[in-house]
Amino acid sequence: MKPVRILIADDHEVARQGVRALLEEQAGWVVCGEASTGREAVAKAIELQPDIVVLDISMPELNGLEAMPQIRRVVPAKILILTVHESDQVGTEALDAGADGYVLKSDAGRTLIEAIRVVSRGQRYVAAALAPRLAAFEGRRRRASDVLGILSAREREVFRLASECVIARDMARELCIARKTVDTHLNRINRKLGLRNMAELVRLAASLGMLHSARTPGRPEAQTPTTTEE
Repeated sequence: MKPVRILIADDHEVARQGVRALLEEQAGWVVCGEASTGREAVAKAIELQPDIVVLDISMPELNGLEAMPQIRRVVPAKILILTVHESDQVGTEALDAGADGYVLKSDAGRTLIEAIRVVSRGQRYVAAALAPRLAAFEGRRRRASDVLGILSAREREVFRLASECVIARDMARELCIARKTVDTHLNRINRKLGLRNMAELVRLAASLGMLHSARTPGRPEAQTPTTTEE
C-alpha cells in the first residue's frame, strides 16, 4: 500500500519535532518534509507533493491562511490546520478558505491522528471544542456530518440516542446490543470528539441542530441483550 506522505509546516522547531514524532508512530505514514515559513511550505509542497499538509497559521513571510490557497493551486493535498488559535473568526476563515480540518494544538495529542485519518477519507474534521462556537459565530447550523464523520455508523446512532438523554440500558435494548457495548461506544465517542462528559455531548448535539426534546425515562424493563456487536 502506498504510504501517506505528510508535510509539517510550523515556525517552531519544537512543535514540528513533536508532531513528527507523533505521526511517525503510525504505520504507513511518512513525514516527507518540514517547513518553517509560509513561503517554504508552498515550495516544499510543490517539491514533495505530499498527501497531507499539517499547516500552522502563525508563520512568517506567509501565514497559513495565505499559504493555503497557493498550496491548493499546485498540489492536490488535504490541508489540516493545526493551531493555537481558538478564535471563532480565524476558524471560520480557515474552513471557508477550504481547509479540510481544524485542530487545536492543545488537543493535538488526542485528536491529530484521528483528524488526519478523517481528512484522508475526504471528510472534514473540526475540533469538537470549536464546533459549537463556530456554528454560533456563522449564524447557521454546521452540518452534523462535518463533525460526526469521524464516528462509525453505530457510534453515530449511540451519539443520537445519548443526545436525546436515552440511558445506556435503553440504548442497548433499542440497538439490540449489550449494555457493555454501549459503554464502549460512548467511551470511543468521547475520545474521538474530545468530550469529557454527557453534558458536553448534549451541548455539541445542540450546536449541530440535532437536539430535540428528551425522551421520557422509565420505559418498561426488558432483559439486556447479550450480543456484543460493535
